Amino acid sequence: MASLVVIQGPGEGSLFALGDALVSIGRDDECTFQVLDPLVSRKHLQIRMDQTLGKHVAGDYRSGNGVYVNDRQIVLDTALADGDRIRIGQTTLMYLSLDHPDAASAVSAAKKKGEWKRSTILRRE
Repeated sequence: MASLVVIQGPGEGSLFALGDALVSIGRDDECTFQVLDPLVSRKHLQIRMDQTLGKHVAGDYRSGNGVYVNDRQIVLDTALADGDRIRIGQTTLMYLSLDHPDAASAVSAAKKKGEWKRSTILRRE
């Protein structure tokens, strides 16, 4: 089952399993997953399974600060791929398409996906 792992911001290391057809994410305690970030709206983001595409898609709940997938603000529902980074407020979540038994293994997988950002150039002075 796919999941979201918080890789930066409040709640870092938390794991949200995407078992339901539709999940809501925001500050409101009625959301499927609550993110306690002051820049996140009460109902900020929804992730749903699009049966036509066979993929999860992210949608903005008309939030005040927007939803960014891989540093691009989304306006329409956007299909997610393994390793996509979703930013809401000061919180960054990573979409993982594979099943992870616990938060620690999901965080480890997210860190490995983030290794492409590291520079391999050494500066010698």
